[in-house]
Amino acid sequence: MWIRLRLDIGWRDLCYGFFGSIAPDKRETTQQQLESFWSEQRYDTLACLSVRSGFDLLLQALALPEGSEVLFSAVTIRDMPQIAEAHGLVPVPVDVCGSDYHIDMASLQQAVTTKSRILVVAHLFGARPDMQEVLDFAHEHNLFVVEDCAQAWCEPHWRGNEQADASLFSFGTIKTATALGGALCRVKDLKFLTRMRDIQSQEPVSPARKLALHCFKITFLKIISTRILFGVIVNFGKQFGNSVDDILGGMTRGFSGDSLLLQLRKQPNIGTLRLLKRRLETYDSQRIARRIKHAQLIIAKLGLENLQPELLYSQHSFWLFPYITDRPEALIKFLKEHGFDTTQRGRMEIVSPPSDRPELSSPTATELLSRTVFLPCYPEMTDATINRMCKLIIDFTAKSS
Repeated sequence: MWIRLRLDIGWRDLCYGFFGSIAPDKRETTQQQLESFWSEQRYDTLACLSVRSGFDLLLQALALPEGSEVLFSAVTIRDMPQIAEAHGLVPVPVDVCGSDYHIDMASLQQAVTTKSRILVVAHLFGARPDMQEVLDFAHEHNLFVVEDCAQAWCEPHWRGNEQADASLFSFGTIKTATALGGALCRVKDLKFLTRMRDIQSQEPVSPARKLALHCFKITFLKIISTRILFGVIVNFGKQFGNSVDDILGGMTRGFSGDSLLLQLRKQPNIGTLRLLKRRLETYDSQRIARRIKHAQLIIAKLGLENLQPELLYSQHSFWLFPYITDRPEALIKFLKEHGFDTTQRGRMEIVSPPSDRPELSSPTATELLSRTVFLPCYPEMTDATINRMCKLIIDFTAKSS
């Protein structure tokens, strides 16, 4: 059960996306309809190509002085601090703690300086920790708060924390309610949102053929995710010393590492906008309910109530299930031998501290990420399958002890 193959999109939506990519171009009208639907008549939303595109637009709109600091919760995807650096800004990590990877307040107090202008908080793996203390601190220090909700969206009416200055939502390939791309950015201050909209309107539109090609790739991935064909792919990779991630990972990656800003600075095409609107209007919330139910079963079976209490007292939709273990590589190998495909890290990285502030090295985040294994808890799994996986983990832990 390879994590990236559990794509949250059906055959009908894939067909809709393909034919939408060749539909007559009423892109501006479709974008307005999508943004109005999402913002519930508040008109505080901009549809973008991706969360990274939205973040780039936001930094352009803010136009901060060169050398200003952007505080990032320490675990995020590499592109986010790279975008800040491309704007002449200085990324500064803020350590995180707990299995929900929430901001460590002592680290935040240590990280902030008179040059700090923005705080970017990534809600990871489906967790939505309580933000009130962080928001209060940010407002005291005049920090512009950005929520990266790419992994946390879980229900049609949730639009992020209303006290945050901006909340960014992704509907990329492996996200919940995927539209195979696209993002929605809620921005509180209308003047910044207007600047972002004006800047984006000058950018080229992403080619429609790109969405059509992506639909074909995802169709292929869904076909080979059947047990027999997937087994063939795994065995083929073993013959050449490659993992499933090596063989198929690139097919779900949104952007390559080259010319990042050039790739980001495009408007979403009409096919992406239409598909995203359809996905939001028709999304089955029961899928998320089943995912949460499976996660709660894992917590109960593995006795994690005391070991990882944040999984219970944080709002959590379990985009991935973060299980903390002292032997992550050995556990991953053991579970794969029994038919459960698990992974570590994915595209998550630790933000490096500025060269003149090595004390901000985020030791807790580094240890957490190195010990975290992501367990499958997809809606398609049965309780019996979850129970079997948990028994294997219990057996592995007992033997390790």
